[in-house]
Amino acid sequence: MTQAVEGAEALRARGALPPLVEVKRKPSRLAELWRFRQLVVLLVSRELKVRYKRSVLGVLWTMLNPLLLMVVYAVVFTTIMPAALPNFAVFLLAGLLPWIFFSTALLQGLMSVLVNQELVRKVRVPQAVFPISVVGSNLVNLALSLVPLFVMMLALRQPFTPALLFLPAGIAVLTLFAAGATLLLATVTVFFRDVRHLTEVFLQVLLYLSPILYDVAQLGSRDSWWFRLFRLELRLNPMSYLVPLFRDPVYYGRLPSLATVGIACGCSVAMLVLGYGVFVRLEPRHIHHF
Repeated sequence: MTQAVEGAEALRARGALPPLVEVKRKPSRLAELWRFRQLVVLLVSRELKVRYKRSVLGVLWTMLNPLLLMVVYAVVFTTIMPAALPNFAVFLLAGLLPWIFFSTALLQGLMSVLVNQELVRKVRVPQAVFPISVVGSNLVNLALSLVPLFVMMLALRQPFTPALLFLPAGIAVLTLFAAGATLLLATVTVFFRDVRHLTEVFLQVLLYLSPILYDVAQLGSRDSWWFRLFRLELRLNPMSYLVPLFRDPVYYGRLPSLATVGIACGCSVAMLVLGYGVFVRLEPRHIHHF
């Protein structure tokens, strides 16, 4: 074997054999996406600057928006439909904040590839950076929204417990789920523009089919087919496991159960793998449908 190699090298030196060509392995999509991480940061910064450009209150709108929604729902659920929960405003805000983050990231992110189609035509860049940057900018907004939440807890004397240290982990799991769903809808929207309008309607329905404005424990039990169907929907709804990752530490002052955390992590990983897998598979065809 050694003599054969040496003979081949001698022939190659005399020009009888072509020189060896080093084949560079094409980096994986994830590695390529990681190379453009600074671009994601720049896009997040640009998104935040554009959103609050020429705004008098600027970033304060991020804090006022969930508070205004909370006031509306609190009035409805404390006067028209009285709620039996103490400190209902904190309970409501602890459910609205993760929901606003998820729904806003989804609605803005599903149009992110189409909005940046001119850049995609001119520059070779992983298109996944656009929906991911939208999720990132809304993650910044979620972090800022924690300020009015904590102020509300102080005002209503809601206890601050060590369980609040779990919040970063809960937010991380929710972010993975939002990123996967955003990637999935961003690529589907390129081919079917009606997805945007369908998503708006779907999110409005999902808000009431998820334990955001109410607690599952308040539902009780009823012997009717529609209530059993509703209970089944709650068991299959990922938001039933994602929202408690935020609400349990904030309102109940406890860690979510291991079953809830496990199912939430499973849903998030599955959605991320599905969303990114479909996005990468369809990405080369995007430019033909702009």
